[in-house]
Amino acid sequence: MTAHRKIGHRAASVTATFGVTLLLMSAAAYSAFGAHMPVTKPQAALPAHDAAMLRAKILAYVQPYVKSGNFSGSILVLQDGKTLLRDSFGFSDISRQTPNTADTKFHVASVSMLFTAATVMRLVEKGKLSLETKVSEIVPDVPNGAKITVRQLLQQNSNLPDANDQPDYDTLLASHQTPETLVRFIRGRAPLGEPGGKSQHEEHSAYNLLTLIVEKTTGLPFKEAARREVFAPLGMRDSGIDDDSPIPPPIARGYFEKGAVALVDAPQIHWSAKTGNGSAYSTINDERRWIAGFLNDKFLFESARQTMLNNGGWESLPTSRIGVSIYFQTGQSPFGVSSELIYVPSLRAEIVILSNLAIPVAAPMGFDIAAMLAGGEYHDLVLPPDPVQIDDVAQVFGRYRFGADFFRPNATLELARGGDGLILKWPSGPDAAVVIADDHHFIDRHYWVRFSVADDANGRGMELTYGKFKGQRVSDSATSSAH
Repeated sequence: MTAHRKIGHRAASVTATFGVTLLLMSAAAYSAFGAHMPVTKPQAALPAHDAAMLRAKILAYVQPYVKSGNFSGSILVLQDGKTLLRDSFGFSDISRQTPNTADTKFHVASVSMLFTAATVMRLVEKGKLSLETKVSEIVPDVPNGAKITVRQLLQQNSNLPDANDQPDYDTLLASHQTPETLVRFIRGRAPLGEPGGKSQHEEHSAYNLLTLIVEKTTGLPFKEAARREVFAPLGMRDSGIDDDSPIPPPIARGYFEKGAVALVDAPQIHWSAKTGNGSAYSTINDERRWIAGFLNDKFLFESARQTMLNNGGWESLPTSRIGVSIYFQTGQSPFGVSSELIYVPSLRAEIVILSNLAIPVAAPMGFDIAAMLAGGEYHDLVLPPDPVQIDDVAQVFGRYRFGADFFRPNATLELARGGDGLILKWPSGPDAAVVIADDHHFIDRHYWVRFSVADDANGRGMELTYGKFKGQRVSDSATSSAH
């Protein structure tokens, strides 16, 4: 799972806006990404040996994201052990015009969970830890600690209170943290329910707690334990855990969207507050080493690998629009991170996308590239060569009410004129920047969801289709009469 932008909600904490399930922002909600845009229909998969043709196809797909300022980072695509694409785009530091390269280190957000899980599983294989050990046997005073097992922490069905959902969560981000202080933050808070069953949400605090368990088991700081158990054995020399110590360059700065095309510096935080669930950094080459090592019995036995593949770090889809089963992990953060790892066993394909922009495009891009390899359906990003002016879409200004099944039940969204162009205003934030594809088709740049507006007989916006949801116009926008 991943710390995604939570559609249509902003809690007191600025980071609480970014907490939606992985499936929502990737495969299960693909219609939201692809609706109303040009579709490349399923076609025969290109032979893996036709590397030049595949590379050209992927590059042609990626370029519109880069040119429109919605992707900056590195991409690695392999099939049958052959590199189809290893390329970098945009800048690791915009102010200095420093380009991203294959050696650029990126924070990877929730992809960090894979490294935490692997560290735990290595200790289990060595007999130093058991998946059935109760948390209370290692760490005292954890809510429901006498009932929660290490396995349930890994599989995110512990129902611990989650730090990211607390109104005072930003206080953690503002100063240096350790696994002990992160666990202390949830002590005394009510659990969300009994442990067990299907995971209902991303459990950031469960992975904070796993790092403390690792420290108490090994006697080492988690950063060092992860290095010894994961990064060093796999030769991942350019990867590590950010504990607020200086990271050797090159390290990418994070950026956040502003308006339809601009970027600004992402908020700065102490990454130690994300220990276990979002504090790792890596490169595309090291992520390739990670996937290769993970699939090798010399690093983990088959039983440990299956534990991780069955919701113990990795996510899986037995079927998808790609047409075959896949394993994946997505990282997303408002602090300038969008990352995606995909492994497709039947295609023997691996896809790594690391970006230093908060715009959540890595997941849809990764799934689209996987679909290309499989001969499945994917959606190109098609934007006009000259930007559409906001006055040319004034007919869509208005408030549109959605039903009880919407991301925020019965919410009213407002399309309006903002200081940096067209915006889509959510009831309690954000005022999301909108990319205009044409006078009826748009992209919510904050959540990267494509939507359309249908006109009534008078040419005025009547119905807003946001992914699979439809909202009906209920009133004019406050800016409609002002301009």
